[in-house]
Amino acid sequence: MEVFLPEWAPNLHPLIIHFPIVLLVVAVFTSFVEVILAKEWIYRSRISLYILGTLSALVTVLTGRQAADSVSPPFSAEITMSKHSDMGHYTLYFFIALTLAQLLVLRYGKSNKILVKILLLIAGMGGLVLLFQTGDLGAKLVYKYGVGINQ
Repeated sequence: MEVFLPEWAPNLHPLIIHFPIVLLVVAVFTSFVEVILAKEWIYRSRISLYILGTLSALVTVLTGRQAADSVSPPFSAEITMSKHSDMGHYTLYFFIALTLAQLLVLRYGKSNKILVKILLLIAGMGGLVLLFQTGDLGAKLVYKYGVGINQ
């Protein structure tokens, strides 16, 4: 796998980490737009974004495990790395549950109910809090402790 990595990248994790962030933020924004404009194409876009974002979050967590094994963090960064890993898992599990809930809403024909749309939006915003906390810990690893930085 290292053959395909640019020389500056210690592992695959930093190359793909932004995909789930962007996809899930846009999914929640699309959910907000759907509350205002009840259009079928917006609904389909939101579901697609959540599925793609959740799948990319899964890949990101898996590459994060590999990344943790490929770097040598300073001892002072161990707790932050552990918290980052835990938050990454919590975020993934949350978005898996939210995506499955949205698919169930679709299956049972409740997707056009405004209350359901608002509840899904609120849940998505809660997921973004988890996502941002995870990203903050990851940024702390890189910018405070220099994890994954070639010296």
